[in-house]
Amino acid sequence: MKSSMSLTGEHEGHKVAAVFETETDARGMARSLCDSTSLAQEQVTVLSPSDEHQGEGLEPEDQGIWYTLVRSHIGLGIGGAVLGFVLFLLMNASGIGLIAQNTVVAASVFTAFGAVFGLLLAGVVTIRPDHTPYLIKTQSALREGKYVLAVHASSVKQLQEAKTLLKSRQVNTVQTL
Repeated sequence: MKSSMSLTGEHEGHKVAAVFETETDARGMARSLCDSTSLAQEQVTVLSPSDEHQGEGLEPEDQGIWYTLVRSHIGLGIGGAVLGFVLFLLMNASGIGLIAQNTVVAASVFTAFGAVFGLLLAGVVTIRPDHTPYLIKTQSALREGKYVLAVHASSVKQLQEAKTLLKSRQVNTVQTL
């Protein structure tokens, strides 16, 4: 999906990580990923327990959070309002008495509730609950003295390429949606 159409503001919104015991293993797999897939070297990061800015390696697009917040709330708020109004139109057309007798109030209520539900969904999109397992596993491994290979794929195709290669080498992974 093009970033201009996406609800998130991230350019590399798909992430997968693998944990390795040694830095040599992690760097070797990073080279294999760059050589065997369409991933660029900037999209593959090896993090060590001694790195000072581990968070940047795991989530490199800080500004993407703000773009996600704005895009998702505007898009899903408007989408929810439209859906609420369409639901009103369908119920009004079906001849439900309460709706047909109070069309302005019913239209307002359905549109407002649709917008509220859209905004609630936007809040879920903004906090990115799919990133929690990814961050917990990687940060825990780093605290234990292990090395983390983080892949920031810009498309589902790149994500699948990385996962396929890692799986073929029998490496356990954790990913975001």
